[in-house]
Amino acid sequence: MKMSDKQKPEPIHIDILDKMAALITAAFGLVAALAWNDAVKAIFKEVFGTPDAVGPMLIYAILVTIVAVILTLTVARATSRARAGMAPKFFQCEICKFKSIRESEVMEHTLKEHTASQEKFFAK
Repeated sequence: MKMSDKQKPEPIHIDILDKMAALITAAFGLVAALAWNDAVKAIFKEVFGTPDAVGPMLIYAILVTIVAVILTLTVARATSRARAGMAPKFFQCEICKFKSIRESEVMEHTLKEHTASQEKFFAK
C-alpha cells in the first residue's frame, strides 16, 4: 500500500486539540485584560480624585499577566508535544520511496522488491 505524496487532512482529534489550546489561550488573555482594566481604572480614580488601591491593583495585573504568559507557553508546548505524539509515524524503505504507517509493510516490501532472487540473477 503506497502513500501518496499529497497531504492528508489531519485527524479530528488533532483539530479539537488545536481549538482547545486556542480557547484556553484566549481565556488567559481575557483574565489578563480584565486585570489590567481594573488596574487602569484604579489609576484613573487616583489621578482624577477618587483614590483607590492602585498599588495592589497594579501588582495584581502584573502577576496575572505573568501567570497568563507562563500558562500560555505551557499550553502551547503541551499541544505541540501532543500533536507530535498523535501524528502517524511513517516508515520508509531505505532503497526506494515506498512509505507506510506500518513497519511490517515496509519490511515486507523490502523483502519482496529488493531482495536478490534467482529470477533477478538469471534475467536477460
